[in-house]
Parts: sequence; C-alpha cells; structure tokens
Amino acid sequence: MATSMDQSTVLEDELTCPVCLDLFRDPHLLPCGHNFCLLCVRRLKCQAERGRFRCPECRESHRCSAASQKNFKLANIADDYRLRGQAALSRPQQPDGGRPATAKTPVSVPCDYCRPGDISEAGKGEPGAPGAGGEVVFAVKTCLKCEVSMCQEHVKPHLELPAFREHPLTEPLGDLRKRKCPEHDEMYRYYCMDDRMCVCNACTIEGGHAGHTIKTLKNTMKGLKGILETQLQKVDRKLSKAEKTLQEQKVEEQINKKFLEDSDQRIMTVGEELQVHLEGLLTALRDCTRSQESECGPNIQRNIAKVTQDHARLQDVHSRIQNLAQENDPFRFLEAYKSSSKNVCRQLKKPLFYPEYVGVDTEGLAEALEVKQDDFLTNVRSCISQFIDDICDVHAPGLPQESLERDGTMMSRWPNPPLTRTTLSQLCAASLVSRSRPAATQPGIKPGSVVTPPAL
Repeated sequence: MATSMDQSTVLEDELTCPVCLDLFRDPHLLPCGHNFCLLCVRRLKCQAERGRFRCPECRESHRCSAASQKNFKLANIADDYRLRGQAALSRPQQPDGGRPATAKTPVSVPCDYCRPGDISEAGKGEPGAPGAGGEVVFAVKTCLKCEVSMCQEHVKPHLELPAFREHPLTEPLGDLRKRKCPEHDEMYRYYCMDDRMCVCNACTIEGGHAGHTIKTLKNTMKGLKGILETQLQKVDRKLSKAEKTLQEQKVEEQINKKFLEDSDQRIMTVGEELQVHLEGLLTALRDCTRSQESECGPNIQRNIAKVTQDHARLQDVHSRIQNLAQENDPFRFLEAYKSSSKNVCRQLKKPLFYPEYVGVDTEGLAEALEVKQDDFLTNVRSCISQFIDDICDVHAPGLPQESLERDGTMMSRWPNPPLTRTTLSQLCAASLVSRSRPAATQPGIKPGSVVTPPAL
C-alpha cells in the first residue's frame, strides 16, 4: 500500500505544471524540451521583454514568436489522472464517518464555507457532512488562487466546473500568508538560488531578483533532496562503523567478564588441591586477577560510553535527514532544511571515536603471579605453573575457532598479543635456574637481576 501511494505521488509530481503547480491542462512543448500549460506559456509571453521570454525550468531564452507544439500524449495522461482523482474524491465515505481512504489531510484546516449548524440535505445526519451536529468540518483542498480551504462538498465546483480549471489545488493550508510575496501579493512559485529565498513571478521579472539564477520550488526541492541523499549515505556509513566498533567493544567486555569468572573458578580449583599450603598464595593470585578487571573494566566502559554517544548522535542525524527527506511540501521542506542543514553538516564532520585495545595485560599478570610463586616454587611448582598456563590460554592469540566467535561476531586479532603458555613456562624455568645457580656462574647476568626468556 505504501509503495502504491509513493508511485502515485511521483506520477502526480511528473504531471504537475511547474508554473501553476496544477495538473497539466493542454500542455505545450517549448524548444528547450520542457512542458507547460498553454495558458502558462501565454502568460510568460505577455510578461516577456523585447520579444523574448525565459523557460521557468532551465531559464533558456526563447522568442515569443516561436511556435510551441502541443504534447498530446502528456495531455491524455494528465486528463486521465485528473479524472481518476475526481472519481476518488466523489466516492462515499467510510463506514466510520471519516474521509475517503484516498484523501489524506495532513493538517486539520476548517472549511472556509461551512459554518456550525448549516446542515446540507446531502450530508444530513453524517458526522463528516458540512456543519452536521454543529461540528467543525475540515477541508480536503485549498485553492491557491481563491485562497480558500474547502471541504469535500464545497470543493466539487473546482473539480467539475470549467471556470475553475486554472485554479491550482493543494493540500489544506492553514495560513497562506507565508506563501505569498509581501511586495507583489503573489504566491511563491520560484526559488532564487543567489539569495536563497522563495520568490514570486513578479520578483523574477521586475523585482530585485531579475537576472538571478531562478528555479521552480519543485526542482529546488529535488536538488536539495539529492544533497540530503548523499548526506544520508554518509551517515549510514558512519553508523555502520560505529555499530561495528560498539559490537567489538561489547565482545571485549564479554571476554573480560569471562576472564574474571574463569580465573576465579581456576583459583578455587587450585585452592582445593593445595588447601593449607596455598592459602596465602590464593589470596595473592585472586588480587592479581581482580586487579586486571579493575584496570580494564573502567576503560572498556568509557570506550562503550563514547561509542554509544557517537551512535546516538548519528542516529539522531539519520532520523532528522530521513524525516526531512520525506517532506513533500516544498515550502515546509525549505524552511526545515534551512534551519537544520548547518547542524547536520556539523554533526557529519565530527570524527568517530576509535578505542584502543584495553584487554587483559597478561604480561603484567604473569610477572605478578611469578613474584607470589617464588615463595612456594619448591613445593608447589607444578600446580602453580598449570594455573598460569590455563589462565593465560583464555586470552592467547591462537584460540580455537569456537572460542573466537561470540554471537556470530569474529574477534579481531590484537596488535600486541599476550604471553602464551610456552612463554610462561620459559619464565618459570629461567627463574628456577637463576635461583639454583650462583650468579657468578652465569655469564652476563648480574646478581639480583631479572632473567628474561629467549625471544619467541
């Protein structure tokens, strides 16, 4: 249903004369290839100076004596579309007393002809009838030439009588003063690209906008919507990057929580095996692992908060552009675009926040664990080494496939991979060798210095 309505709107835009803003009536083709109603072409020639007039669409100059050819195919299509619209307006109302489904009134504007208590015979007793029950009757169309809003009953003469054929009808408008030029008292039909403001027909000929780049309101809206489409695509790309970064940070948060849970569980296992001998060591190990959480957790939360701010900001810009792009009324569109375009551009220029890696520092963790291990290394070396290997395997770079995937998202490789089980084993072996041999028997090693394992 929405697609059908969109196609109908596009067709109506293509069948609308850019000068009178009504459906084409007897359209004629200018030498430049643009179509206008015959009466509109005659008005342009009457207002011409020195025997030449400009096309309202492309501003190309033509001689007034040049003949314009009638576009019979376009005339037939416009007449058929007009008849269908009249038939739709004349259909009976819905059972609930509302307006026909094809008539959409975006603004509640009362009919200028109806008064409370004026009950017509045709609509007596119906809630939507003119003045039925003393209720306010809302308009379905506004005539830009008569400057009146009419309900379904009073708009019929404009649709049926030949005298009103040249009267442009639009959706109900509450205040027409905003659409009229205060200097010439004419409706705005064009847009001055130099001064960035709406102008009337007289302004383009004898006013201060003569010689400026002038476009119709419809073409101006199309051009600006093209700019909005480009901005919308840019926002979509940035939104995609922000969502990806946010998802990666959430995965990091899950890994960090899993690390804390796994370390606590393994520490409990070590405590059950060593019992009395490792009671003091367990407390030290728990403090080491929890210190990683206290260091990494706040950083990840800050990263998530900043990425969430970017995401919310871009989502708001996306909604603004999307709502503005859906506006079909040129005047309201230009007003909204003028007030929000600078803010949208400013928001789009803001860079996205890309967080740095804040995962578990396994090197610092291994060093802290080894300091606590030295006191018990002789008696409990095998148990503590196994614990270190297990706890660091969780965050090693060579994880199996099932550990790399979290909710369908592949974890990115860290630029600085943590220590592996092999590295920790080498540290333990080097520590034992350094304590079992005198410092003098090891060339190049000073007493009291820390022995580092060979490079991997």
